[in-house]
Amino acid sequence: MKIVISAGDPSGDIRGGELLEELKKSTSLEVSGLGGSNIEKAGGTVLFNLDEYSVMGFAEVLSSLAKFRRLRREMKSHILSTDPDILLLIDYPGFNIPLACWAARRGYLVIYYISPQLWAWGLKRVRKIRRSVNLMITLFQFEVDFYSKYGVTARCSGHPLADSIPKPLESHLSGEIAFLPGSRRQEVSLLLTPMIESFVILRDAGLVCRAAVAVSPDVPAELYEQAGKVEGLRLASSVEDALSKASAAVVCSGTATLETAMWGIPFIITYRTSPLTYFLARILVRGVSNIGMANIVTGEKIAPELIQNDVCAENIVRHVKPLLQDTDTRRESLNGMNLVREALGAGGSSGRAAGYILEAFDENS
Repeated sequence: MKIVISAGDPSGDIRGGELLEELKKSTSLEVSGLGGSNIEKAGGTVLFNLDEYSVMGFAEVLSSLAKFRRLRREMKSHILSTDPDILLLIDYPGFNIPLACWAARRGYLVIYYISPQLWAWGLKRVRKIRRSVNLMITLFQFEVDFYSKYGVTARCSGHPLADSIPKPLESHLSGEIAFLPGSRRQEVSLLLTPMIESFVILRDAGLVCRAAVAVSPDVPAELYEQAGKVEGLRLASSVEDALSKASAAVVCSGTATLETAMWGIPFIITYRTSPLTYFLARILVRGVSNIGMANIVTGEKIAPELIQNDVCAENIVRHVKPLLQDTDTRRESLNGMNLVREALGAGGSSGRAAGYILEAFDENS
């Protein structure tokens, strides 16, 4: 089976690698395209490395338009020369949805894994998906319900985190706090400083004595240098390492909020981007009251959200302080973690997704 893959960010590369490993159990694969180290480890040929193209935000994408136009031309040329059985798109909607439209007009089987958040963007993108994607594989059941209203063929695989985090850590008041500033350079550059400043306040007030910052391999090491100089703060090699001894956490919005909830650690959510990106998002994104994935998938405010200018040391301290003590706020937050586990579904997500892809291929053959 020949697959051209397009996964343009670190989380898509991780999920793509897991998916390819499952597909390999059932069929021989020839995979090439846009991805990173995880897709490469799973046997894919990475012709275009995501390190060059993993950006977030409207303003950041606008500044890289020439680079993305070149990538789109090269990906189209590669698809035409490869003539794949499947074009497999993973998240990354700004690039992948136009690519899907182009490929569908040429008769390729287009499968999209990990749905874009179309319920936040309105109907224009839904119509494009309906015309161009043969199968949408979602991580959450509410996304399938959403697509069914608009005639899109969609199936839910569940979330891979349900496999990698089998049970929550034992809840404890350890005197340690975890900081998860994100997996992208921009996220870390905007969020790490107020996180560190909040730790100093909490430490000096005697509320915590230690902290751990989760380091992303996709972010230059120099961005973490300031953290390494703070007494009581350590650099953790992974999210799991950072959370392993934490009483509470301060987390960048996105998948990390789901992971923290699965570990059973009370947390608050932070989100900050460039002023232009935030301004455009306020105009374009409609009907969404929450920004953190844990709050979105549960439909509940299980974690406070600090957005843009509200992300400062004083606000972080104010919201995280009750989570570091035996309070009703902490107990309510712990109860909310169970809602996230329910929303992510049972284990075996990547295996189910691989099965759906093989079924779609057989039906199209």
